Amino acid sequence: MHTLFLMRHAQPASHAAGGDRERPLTDLGRRQAREVGMRLGLRNVGHALVSDALRTRQTWDCLQLDCPVEFMRALYYCGTDTMRQRIGEIDDDVDNLLVIAHAPTIPGLAAQLAAMSGAEEKVGCWYPPATLTEVEVAGTWADLTDEYFDKVRLVGVQRPM
Repeated sequence: MHTLFLMRHAQPASHAAGGDRERPLTDLGRRQAREVGMRLGLRNVGHALVSDALRTRQTWDCLQLDCPVEFMRALYYCGTDTMRQRIGEIDDDVDNLLVIAHAPTIPGLAAQLAAMSGAEEKVGCWYPPATLTEVEVAGTWADLTDEYFDKVRLVGVQRPM
């Protein structure tokens, strides 16, 4: 059994001189990420895939998790197909995987996986920064396709306070 954690980055500034990719976290965003980090710290995350945008890298730093991390340009506003492909490339020895990226991809993938498990109402359409979705995968990471409805179960969605 594998566990996938999908996280939308914490609250960023509304703009930055360097453009969207360079938007930093706000003080609220740093607090949000530290709170999520306390929960995830108990879950033995074995690997993380993180968009290379500043706000996602800062979210990762605030989580303070001790595991290998890959910063990936491909996760910056990619589609759900690209994200599934990247997840599918993870070694099956990794039991718990964290992906930190952006809307609309993170909420979109969370909704797709929730629908696969018949729990789409749990994700809904409100997916603010620092939201974390937990999904159990009963097969390999590569099994995260629409063909394997019986291998995915939405465990829960945690939105920031």
